[in-house]
This record gives sequence, C-alpha cells and structure tokens, in this order.
Amino acid sequence: MKPLKPVDPEKIGGIVLRGRLGEGGMGTVYFGVTPDGDRVAVKTIRQDLTESDEAKDRFDREIIVLGMVAGPRIAALLAASELDEIPPWFAAEYIQGLTLSQYVQERGPLTTTMAAALGVMLAEGLNDIHTAGLLHRDLKPGNVILGADGPRVIDFGLAGLKDNTGDITHTSGMLGTPVCMAPEQAKSPKDLTAAVDVYALGAVLMFAMTGRYPYERPSVPALLLAVTNPATDPELSGIPEEIKQLISGMLAYHPVSRRTLADVTTELMKMVNDAGLSLTEAQSKFVQLTY
Repeated sequence: MKPLKPVDPEKIGGIVLRGRLGEGGMGTVYFGVTPDGDRVAVKTIRQDLTESDEAKDRFDREIIVLGMVAGPRIAALLAASELDEIPPWFAAEYIQGLTLSQYVQERGPLTTTMAAALGVMLAEGLNDIHTAGLLHRDLKPGNVILGADGPRVIDFGLAGLKDNTGDITHTSGMLGTPVCMAPEQAKSPKDLTAAVDVYALGAVLMFAMTGRYPYERPSVPALLLAVTNPATDPELSGIPEEIKQLISGMLAYHPVSRRTLADVTTELMKMVNDAGLSLTEAQSKFVQLTY
C-alpha cells in the first residue's frame, strides 16, 4: 500500500481513506476503513473520465455485477455511490495478499499440485459468476488475489451477460486482456459463452506454473493474429506432463471443443486428492505461501 497523494480525497462516502492500493487506466483503488471499523477496498473513477459515457457505463456495470454475484471466491460489494454522485465509487471487501501475477514474478511458479488447487478454487468462483448469468471476460493473474482464505477473483469491469439476448456492455470494441483472451473474444465481444472464461482459466494456470502465457508476441497486433489463427497452436512447453493435456483442452481454439468448467473442476480435484491433499489443506498452504 502506498500513501495518499495530496490530490487524493481523505474520505469517500463516510469511509476514511488510509492509502492507495493501486491505480489503472480507469481510476484508483484505495484502502479505507468504514465507520464500523471494516477494512474495505474503495474504487473510484478518474476525475477526467467522469464525463465519459463509456467509462461511467463500465464503472456502473462493475457495481451492478458485484451486486449480482456472491460466493467465497468473490470479493463482495459492501457499498456504492448514489446515482449521479461525482465521482462514482464503490467499496468492496478488502482482500489482503499478493495477486497471482505478483506472486509468480516475485517468488516463482506454483507446483502442479498447488496450481491444480488454485484451479479448483478459481473454477468455484467462475461457477458462481456463471450461475448468476454472467461472464467475467477478464480473468488474468492480476485479477486473482491470493488471500488469507484462498484465492479470490476481482475486477468485474468487463463482465457481461452470459446469454445472447442482451449485454450489460454496449461497446463493439475488443474487451479483455490479449494474453488470456480466447480466440472468439479477440474477434468480437458479442455472442460469447462460458467457454471464454475456461480458456482464460487455462491461460492463468499455465502462467501460474511457468510464468508464461499460451501466446507471447512482441506487439498486441502480432499477439492477436496468433490467437485468432486456428493454424497457430499455443506454446505449452514447460507445463508439467500430468496437467498439459487438460490445459491444452482448456485452450482449444473452438469453444465447443473446449473442456467444460465442470470437467476441469473434476480433473483438477482428482490431481489434488491424488497428491494426498485436501482443498482445506491446500488453502492453508496458500496462506503460508503468501504471508
């Protein structure tokens, strides 16, 4: 956590801000304490984007989605700004810990067993999201926090409805993070299925075990060209043999050929059990790894 800057507010919605947790293209995330003493993560939109309809729509969408989804692998929404409040903000459950991206970069890859356990827990979170009729559409190592009670999925700014009758999103541009993006999502944000989140989970697990992604290129256009070309296979070297076939199935080019989330959960859970580990024990190991 970094200290507040002079331009930062000291309080939002009655929540006292104590420091900065992060900053991105959309806005800033602060660490705050509510009047009741609860620790929260407060996200607010950048001041220069408050007049942008697209930015406000995305921010509003994240609030709507967080209000729709609940589960032990999701950072829960606790409070949000009133309609037309400037700047808009929301407070979510504060999850202390490293992101998966930070962990791998600072401490190295996970073992196969721990990656399998991670996959089971993230699949639980995705299942809760899909059960709510939504797709995450931006699962990546930076959106997974290894907290004290196991991994949590965060950042629902790109989430959308799972059915094809409508979408919380109205943009026709590309949505998502290219290194974790399924081919069909790289082509269009419309008419997507739960298979896009399975693909992203496969990319996240590959990163967890190798520090690399299925496709890596020197530029975004080159990367997207590789991802969307059915003749260009993902580079899976370095993935342990016992899990490589499953990851390959999760990264299949065509969504109908991809492994289902239920199949992935079953196979990963078997790997965890075969290693003589329960999910509770694996969760405790994540705590030991992170702290």
